[in-house]
Amino acid sequence: MAIDVQTNETTVFVDENRMKQVFLNLLTNAIRYTPNQGKIYIRLFKEENALKIIVEDTGKGIEPEYLPYLFDRFYRTDEARTRYSGGTGLGLAIAKQYVVSHNGKIEVKSKVNHGTSFIVYLPYQNEIY
Repeated sequence: MAIDVQTNETTVFVDENRMKQVFLNLLTNAIRYTPNQGKIYIRLFKEENALKIIVEDTGKGIEPEYLPYLFDRFYRTDEARTRYSGGTGLGLAIAKQYVVSHNGKIEVKSKVNHGTSFIVYLPYQNEIY
């Protein structure tokens, strides 16, 4: 795993426990779907008034037809439905809700056999409560 920090402005005001859940979910998924010789990157950038955090892997990627539904509650791709690798299908839905509740946004980009990137934007000045 590699961390690439491209900004000195890495402090955002968030609910620590919720954000831990978001990034634990994203990292767990990256580990689960990346082969042993693959790589996982965490990248931080300043983009306008937000901290942009990318969790990127060199895993198997996600089929394009699944991408619009990844943040839906109980949605799992066909390959993620097995007992061995599956979850409840709630992790990404919860992650999105937590990010949105912080006035942020989350996106996904993926290319089959090349990997997946989850991009989280969290505003520097935030009123979440």
